[in-house]
Amino acid sequence: MQPLYLDDWTEHFFRNLMVFEQCHHIHDSYIIDYIAFLGDLIKTPNDVEILVRYGVLKNLLGNTEDALNFFNTLGKHAKLPTSRYYYSDVCMKLDKFYNDGWNRSIAMLKQKYFAHPRAAAAIIYAVVILILSIVNSATGVISNINGC
Repeated sequence: MQPLYLDDWTEHFFRNLMVFEQCHHIHDSYIIDYIAFLGDLIKTPNDVEILVRYGVLKNLLGNTEDALNFFNTLGKHAKLPTSRYYYSDVCMKLDKFYNDGWNRSIAMLKQKYFAHPRAAAAIIYAVVILILSIVNSATGVISNINGC
């Protein structure tokens, strides 16, 4: 996926494309759907930072607030066709992934316990010690049973 460059001219460019699409391609609204999809995806400055970090956006506007305002104002007056939304499959897959309990648990573990390398190392160390303790206890019980 090519990154979307956000600069001073991007809003004018997309507004012109959206008007063209609304006038001449009413049933094929790829640009409006793309802007609406990104607008739904981007709700906080942290969302902008994540998309910049993973190379989806290149923010040349200055700060994340400007990029957030870009998507909030751009999609405000766009009229989405109700018949077909180009990114509906992607939205359903994202909702399914987000609502899956296993994925939520893994994400919580990553954010809470594996955010720093030291924390991850300490947890791995604790699990290894726990396993070794269980093995040591089990071998002690087995040796006591065999000794009787």
